[in-house]
Amino acid sequence: MNWTFSIPAILIFILLFCFSLTSFYFFFRLVLGLHKLKDRNLRLEIFPKEPTETELELFFSPLERTIHWLPTIASLSMLLGLLGTVIGINSAFGAMETQGKVSLEVLAGGIKDALNTTIVGLLVAIPSLYFHRYAENKIRYISELLVKDFSNSDETP
Repeated sequence: MNWTFSIPAILIFILLFCFSLTSFYFFFRLVLGLHKLKDRNLRLEIFPKEPTETELELFFSPLERTIHWLPTIASLSMLLGLLGTVIGINSAFGAMETQGKVSLEVLAGGIKDALNTTIVGLLVAIPSLYFHRYAENKIRYISELLVKDFSNSDETP
């Protein structure tokens, strides 16, 4: 298989690789931090008394700001994949025009770039959306645990 790509496709691959690393970084940073909060003693150390709505909002605000980057990364990745598709198809038609004939050999390079950038864009976007949903549900779970911690302590004498 020929692993040569056009310059625009290579630039798109580099951007998508950076987006992929960023997505994984945000996800693992969030999950490791939220995993620590499963421990009731740590939660009670952070909030020794029942937190107000404002305190909870201030606590979860940085986490929510971080997870909102994940759908942005997913959207940009899909759009970069689409841009690679358009550039690849455009180069395929440009090569066809230059050669003055229609053949698979002439179209193959541009079509290859188009398909590969689309595939890589989706390979970055799909996990990013999954990471977003997973982290969003973990934040919701931790906030429910905080509510339970203090609702149970109110009932016991």
